[in-house]
Amino acid sequence: MWRQTTPYLLFNSIVFLQGALLFGLDTGSFGSLQALPSFLSRFGVENLAGSYALPATRKALMNSLPWIGKLLGCFGSESFISCTGYKKTMYLAAGIQIVAIIIELTSYHWAQFTVGRIIAYFAVGLVENAVPSYNAETAPASIRGVLSASIMMVSSLGNLWGAGMSRAYSTTLTKEGWIIPTAMQFIPAVGLIGLIPWTPESPRWLVTKGRKADAKEVLDKIRSKNEVESGATSLEVDLMETLLGESLVSKEGSWLELFQGNYLRRTWISATLFIFEQMNGNQFVQSYAATFYVQQGLGAMSFTYSMIGQVVGVVGCAIGILLLDITGRRPLLISAGAMCCFLLYLASGLGSMNSLNQNGVNTEMACFMLLPAFTRISASNTAFLTGAEIGGVRMRKKTMAFGTACDVVAAFLVTFVTPYLLPDLGVKIGWIFGSVAAFSVVWGFLFFPELKGRGLEEVDELFEAKLWAWQFKRYETHGTGRTLATLENEGQVYSGKEIADIQDHDLSLAETKPRVSTHVEIA
Repeated sequence: MWRQTTPYLLFNSIVFLQGALLFGLDTGSFGSLQALPSFLSRFGVENLAGSYALPATRKALMNSLPWIGKLLGCFGSESFISCTGYKKTMYLAAGIQIVAIIIELTSYHWAQFTVGRIIAYFAVGLVENAVPSYNAETAPASIRGVLSASIMMVSSLGNLWGAGMSRAYSTTLTKEGWIIPTAMQFIPAVGLIGLIPWTPESPRWLVTKGRKADAKEVLDKIRSKNEVESGATSLEVDLMETLLGESLVSKEGSWLELFQGNYLRRTWISATLFIFEQMNGNQFVQSYAATFYVQQGLGAMSFTYSMIGQVVGVVGCAIGILLLDITGRRPLLISAGAMCCFLLYLASGLGSMNSLNQNGVNTEMACFMLLPAFTRISASNTAFLTGAEIGGVRMRKKTMAFGTACDVVAAFLVTFVTPYLLPDLGVKIGWIFGSVAAFSVVWGFLFFPELKGRGLEEVDELFEAKLWAWQFKRYETHGTGRTLATLENEGQVYSGKEIADIQDHDLSLAETKPRVSTHVEIA
């Protein structure tokens, strides 16, 4: 895996991943901001006890309306990326984020603050599509899981950063208590504007624009010296051009094609993963953990517990990312989904007891603090990675955009409904999210395909073969897509004869499998 990883490839990935901090910081900070006394005194309502609180309707709107902005950003991302490229899309996202933060910081009314978050979430919609797709298109297949899924790792670090800032100002009563944590979002936005110029455009995007020489130049920079000298990067560009030329005969696929042929299956898989990502307990913990702990009577310690949960989430996310290209995607989705179900059901079961001793209360808290690790490992990592790869050559950006749009709808439902359910259900709200996690385990076994180590161009052939989900792992592809995947997976130093042997072998396999229509002849 790591022998194909060059310093420049990692640099590019890290620069783009700053975009994930935009989202992580917002959700991590706002989840805690809602419980800060300084924020409540500005945007809340004074109650009979003389303290301030956000009414349920206001809290629901402040949490759910921003997802409308993200929905628009998700659907707009495909057009922005296709027309202008990944780099200019990231410039746009950073600029929009800066405008949104200024609106938030100058707010004196909760509606204005919410407008700022809606605008910020438009930028998030662009980022969540651009970052994993860029990393998927630049990374070799053997390390695509690590680089593409790292968006959740960095987002988790942003969550931790945001929660930490709120913890630092948990007892501050002046306006600085909420302004400083909010202003931290300037840092990744400015970082993007300053560092994006030093990164290259995606070689696959360049090939689609007829800029083959530029694509070759990019690959020479991000691949190892041995691969460049052996001619592997030249072959890689040639194969990309061949595959893209075949698939783009009818230009980019339309949105309607997402629901036709075998693309319907891919769209359904991607959308379902993103729905699980929001409804298996992840969004509840992100948006309402601090509020939940406050309702449990933990006071200022609520922010400490929320931070612990974020740390656990970062660790779990890192472990999951490292395992994606080792164990594969299916085992992680199924096993971690089962743990989410167990933790949520255990906490809810304890919460249903009439009287609970201190050990029981501690167990409840532990369940919710451990939960972020397993929500990341199960659906969060796999959703963004699968969304970036499952669409194949023609429909990858649109499949990703539709999947993240479903992510938005699911998050909207969770964030809007939870404030009304939480006061009455309390910890028993875990029965709802735990049931979704249980369903994800069954669904994962029956319908989630394994794409570990597969080249992006192999995906079309795999789905045209009409395999059961558990058959993907062992199916042997052929043709140009296989040759390109072989280059990416093995990172070999090829001689001219070895390259010709690979192509001849794949062509001979293609002749024995005429049922697969994605075969492309190589002269």
